[in-house]
Amino acid sequence: MDGETCLRQAYEAIFQGDFESAVYWFGQAIEIEPENAAFHYSGSITCARSGKIPMAVAYAQRAIELDPDNPTYRLNLRMVMSRQKISDARHHLSMVSPDIELSIMLLKEAAHLDPLSAEARYMLGMLYRMQRDYKHALDSLRDALQLEPQHEDAKRMLHEVRAERRRLLKQQYSHYHSKRNR
Repeated sequence: MDGETCLRQAYEAIFQGDFESAVYWFGQAIEIEPENAAFHYSGSITCARSGKIPMAVAYAQRAIELDPDNPTYRLNLRMVMSRQKISDARHHLSMVSPDIELSIMLLKEAAHLDPLSAEARYMLGMLYRMQRDYKHALDSLRDALQLEPQHEDAKRMLHEVRAERRRLLKQQYSHYHSKRNR
């Protein structure tokens, strides 16, 4: 069996919705032709879609090592690295003592690597809200919705953050005036 045959098997598996088999067949193609950058690139995309982000990053990096001037491979690496940063942020947030600051830093890096990542911006909005940094929360949520207008969670959270901000401003304003009127 040659690499092209394995590649056809991988695409057939994708068309059937069997991404695990597709990952396997891309791996076989890469094993047969380890110097074929296109196989690494295609394998990276499928691994990323299957949630196998570390493997996707490794394949994307290898594609660039084999063909450093290919802009498509460079873009793919940025996108899978962004997904890795989002995954890392989720991991840090799931800990017993979540590290919000580190997660914010990772999500900012993810947004920089992939400027079209609505997910990174939505999560940033969520974390800024937790810190009661309403300005940055609103900015991040608006950005998420600009990138993905149908993002229902972002819409809901944007509405909630606006309401929380209004309540806070109203409390501060009424507290200020009640002291002044004494």
